Amino acid sequence: MRTSTTAGRIMTREVITATPATPFKDLVGMIVTNGVGAVPVVTPEGALLGVVTEADLLCRQAHQDDRLGASCPHFAGHLTREDWRKAAAQTAATVMTATPRTTTPDATLPEVARLLTTSGVRSLFVLDGEHLVGVVTRRDLLRTFLRTDEDLQTDVDRTVFEDALHADKNAVLASVEHGVVLLTGRLEYEADVATAERLALAVPGVVGVENRMDFVWQGPRRTAG
Repeated sequence: MRTSTTAGRIMTREVITATPATPFKDLVGMIVTNGVGAVPVVTPEGALLGVVTEADLLCRQAHQDDRLGASCPHFAGHLTREDWRKAAAQTAATVMTATPRTTTPDATLPEVARLLTTSGVRSLFVLDGEHLVGVVTRRDLLRTFLRTDEDLQTDVDRTVFEDALHADKNAVLASVEHGVVLLTGRLEYEADVATAERLALAVPGVVGVENRMDFVWQGPRRTAG
């Protein structure tokens, strides 16, 4: 079962973008003024072409003292062709990275988190087909842990006990303190106890689950017929 919150629900929809012709200095202004780590480069139709990051722009300063050797490359043999390109870039088209990390609006938060941690990037651009529809950052994911205990309890009651397990409201209880869910009460089947814990852990913002639930019947849920 997928979690209820997706990239599309937590992403920023109003994304600051550049065109291939955006000047270098304007790119710096976009990043510094708006406090973002990267600016996507898009076509007039909104298709994603690439991304300009802080690291891309810093390449100019990082290799400024190497540029004297530009006419004699052996003076700066440690530089790659990509380094030279970005160090000399004057527009978004010439400084951007052409393979930005992306995701889709229906990607779950665990899927997004894995992409962010394994790739090392700070943000993922959200695409609907080829078109940019938003951006989701590491901070957006961390913000889910700021949900109140009351909000988390309501979410667990609804998504776990009501929607998934159809449990008797008078026989179960979920309480939350500092993001940790305590499950108590009794479910009909043994397998449902493990399911309740798994689903509660999947609720966005839950830090952990302490499962003290009991059951009536051993084994999996029985089906009619």
